[in-house]
This record gives sequence, structure tokens and C-alpha cells, in this order.
Amino acid sequence: MISLVVWGALIALCSGSKVLEHYVNNGHSEFCCYYFHNETVSMFSHNYHDHYDPTTVCQYNIDVKEPEELVDNCDLVLCIKNLNLDAGDFIRINHRDIQVEYRGDKTPSYPIRIWDHKVSFWFSSDSTDLRDEASWAISYQCLKRGVDYDLCNICEDLNAKAVLPEDENSEWYRIWA
Repeated sequence: MISLVVWGALIALCSGSKVLEHYVNNGHSEFCCYYFHNETVSMFSHNYHDHYDPTTVCQYNIDVKEPEELVDNCDLVLCIKNLNLDAGDFIRINHRDIQVEYRGDKTPSYPIRIWDHKVSFWFSSDSTDLRDEASWAISYQCLKRGVDYDLCNICEDLNAKAVLPEDENSEWYRIWA
């Protein structure tokens, strides 16, 4: 198992990928762990148009390192475009200053400001109350410190970009900057 993680990391680094991925699906459950280092990214649940796999646990780690001038000089804003989770499923955002958990199908209409360039969030699903339309989409942008921003408009812009084509089933994230 450790050798798979090491090989996956080496392949991602050598291929010039900006996302380090580890993904395991044994046919009954799915585990994944992702690391994002870019300034702006949109992420979608796996199988966004069909239904994410039941019994999934994924961790998403954001640590902005590109562009270099934003390292330790920006704060994250998370925008949730779509939140349509089955019963028992959740997204949990973890940071030293904020812990938020979302459940159900009520998409929050507000951005989440994190006063740091690092955060992680977890997505977890179970096999209860499966609905065909279950999916989620989250974007983030790292905002340079010392500049005033209109967070509502930032989310409108990010959410407008965060569109996954109907025929898409492999590229579940988009790197914008």
C-alpha cells in the first residue's frame, strides 16, 4: 500500500501535475486524498452527473504555493456552487480557526473566508438514501492580503466558471490560476 502512494506521488511530480492524487476504489468503497497548490481551483464530486460513489471518504488539502508571491501572503475564500448530498453524507471544513460541517441539500449562499492559505476539507458518504441528483461543487481562490474584496462577486465569478461538461467523467477539477 505504501509503495502505491510513493509511486503515485512520483508519477504526479514527474508528469508536471499540479495536483497530487491518491485514489483507491475496491468496488465497494472509495478513498481519496488530494493536494492543491494553485491560486484558484474548482472541484466537483466524482461522477458529478450520475451520483458519487456511496461509502466514499475523500480529503482535499489546499496549500497555495503558486504563484510564489502568494505564499504566506493570501487568505482563502471557499465558494459552494452546489451542495446536494444524500442523507448521512457530509462535507467538513477543518482549520485551526474554523470548523464547519454541511449536510443535506441546502447550498449556502455565502462564501467562507479563511484567514490562511491552507485548509483541508473532508467529504464522506454512506449508502443510505441514495438520490440520483446527489453531487457537490466547491471552488476556492486565494486573495492577496491587504486588498479589499467583494466576496459575493468573487463567488459569482467562480461559480460561473465552475461548470463541468455533461460528458465529463475523468477531469473532476479545474485549475483556473
